[in-house]
Formats: sequence, structure tokens, C-alpha cells
Amino acid sequence: MTSMECPHDLDAEYLYPSDADVLAIDESDGSIRITLALPCPDCGAGLSVDARVEDVEEGDFELPLDEERYD
Repeated sequence: MTSMECPHDLDAEYLYPSDADVLAIDESDGSIRITLALPCPDCGAGLSVDARVEDVEEGDFELPLDEERYD
């Protein structure tokens, strides 16, 4: 892979939670930002994606989500 930027648009249909890792959780401008690492579904380039938290709700699941991660 060359050092060129990935030219592809992201499509949620081809993104999977198992492909993403959290790189950072920061507060900026009064809101929380989460930076994710994920591969481009088209070319496999590593992407850094910023997401802003707009809504927080109680989840219907038990923690930890992945017990092996915390062993």
C-alpha cells in the first residue's frame, strides 16, 4: 500500500464492530469525541475516524462485553 490517502467513501453496510478499535476518548468543545481505528472496506487502508457523542442511553447488555479482553 502506498502512502496516498484513501479515496473511498465509508459505507456503514460494510463496517463491522469487530473491525474497529477505540484509539482515544476526548472532550472537545463541551462534547465527547471518540476516535476509532478501522480499515477501509475497499482498499484495507487504516483509517482514523472521529465520532461525536450526541445521545447517551442506558444499554440493555451486561458488562464486560468481551470477558477475554479483561482477563
